[in-house]
Amino acid sequence: MSEKSRFIKEVRQFEFFLKWIWPVFRKLVRNHLTIRCTRCFLSENYVKLTNGTCELCNRNKTSNPEIDLPSRKIMQEQMDQLLTDSIKTASSAYDVLLLFSGGKDSSYLLYRLMNDYPSLRILALTVDNTFMSPVAMDNVLAIIGKTGVDHLILRPKRETMEKMFGYALTHLNDQGCSGTVDQFDGDFFSDVARNVAAEKKIPYIICGLSRTQVSRILKLNSFLTTPEYESRRREQVAGIKLDAVFDPDEMLYWWDPSRYSSNQIPLMIFPFFVWNMEEDFIKSEVIRLNLMPRGDESPLITNNRLVPLMGIVDMIQFGYSSFEPEFAEMVRAGKAERKQWLYSFEMLEYAAKTGRFLGKSLDEILKRLSLTRSDLNIKG
Repeated sequence: MSEKSRFIKEVRQFEFFLKWIWPVFRKLVRNHLTIRCTRCFLSENYVKLTNGTCELCNRNKTSNPEIDLPSRKIMQEQMDQLLTDSIKTASSAYDVLLLFSGGKDSSYLLYRLMNDYPSLRILALTVDNTFMSPVAMDNVLAIIGKTGVDHLILRPKRETMEKMFGYALTHLNDQGCSGTVDQFDGDFFSDVARNVAAEKKIPYIICGLSRTQVSRILKLNSFLTTPEYESRRREQVAGIKLDAVFDPDEMLYWWDPSRYSSNQIPLMIFPFFVWNMEEDFIKSEVIRLNLMPRGDESPLITNNRLVPLMGIVDMIQFGYSSFEPEFAEMVRAGKAERKQWLYSFEMLEYAAKTGRFLGKSLDEILKRLSLTRSDLNIKG
């Protein structure tokens, strides 16, 4: 069986167990599971519960963090104006650079851009961190072939990516894998895109982060970055100095605006910050529009192959997944379905504590990172 076939088989088995068996099985293994908020699903290992409800849900009843945002209509008009102006004035061959991963969000985003702005000249960029899902890459090539959009694939050296992720996994900060490993991944993607856009004089980079991700990860409260934000040189990620990990050639991947003139510095646009859609709506749309095969819209199929490992490491070291707060916030905002994520994180916790459901794909990833299960205290 090929590596791709085994990966797909393991994911499908996990999804089947999660949907059909876990709702019953979880009742038999309660001693392995921590108590979780009855409104969102956050673990008591992450946040204090009062009468079954976490303090974040209680606080959410009396406060609205989005109350100071402009209306969706106003933000849509502002974004429309930016892109219209780009079409009229861009001096390069392209108006925007789209970060394109082949997942449901970037696929829907490409469709919307082409549909809503038919004159927009788009260059799609796929950054293959060498741990990319094989299904996601198949989707990338199929969708690009179907749309005819100009496309660029950049694949850094395997050794560089393996060094980056291996170092991050063994040097976690207090934000866990979300704030360390995933932060490295996201910042690397963004900086590669910045360099491509700057070199090609493309004024805007379009990224598929949700409103929750823009707020939590980037600490922004807008769909658009500012020139001041983009003028900062990347010197560290997650508190780790980059020049302590990467050699001078590898440092060229990271953003240094001093390498470019001021009129080459791109800004980033986050359309999902404006649209603020429910996760299930996006899934249904990519199926309805035939953007990808049914089932391939699952994030377990198209996500970075390091994601399961990150979840397991978090559970072992912190007693919860560092990705839980992000999805719990989406549940509180009505943008994600509670039961799906409750069961997912419960099953992840059970796997971390017992070693069950950890297939050969995980060991293949560890081998590439020059790590073993014992290095990360993983059972099995």
